[in-house]
Amino acid sequence: MQFIKILFWVLLLVATFIFWWTNEARSSLDLGAAVVEARVSTFVVGAFLIGFVPTWLLLRGSKWRLSRRIKTLENAVRPAVTPSATPTPATSRAPTPAASTETTPAVSSVSTDKATGL
Repeated sequence: MQFIKILFWVLLLVATFIFWWTNEARSSLDLGAAVVEARVSTFVVGAFLIGFVPTWLLLRGSKWRLSRRIKTLENAVRPAVTPSATPTPATSRAPTPAASTETTPAVSSVSTDKATGL
């Protein structure tokens, strides 16, 4: 696709140059304070560029603005990448029963006799 685009612009440039070279009729343009004398083809190409360049710049600016907007929206939709909080296999081992820190309630060896009150 890039080759076709380059080929188009080269052909357009060659056609413009041929048009400019073959039209040798001279004309003058009165701008009030100055009079410009040049080939008619120079005026035609100049008028084309005066219309084309601002439109092309507007297109490029719009395309740049929209591509920035698309990237911003895509980044907003993409989930944020955070460091994983999942434990590694070496640290996720369950404690063994021998290493348990839980204490069992102590059983009193002293019993009281309810009848004697001792």
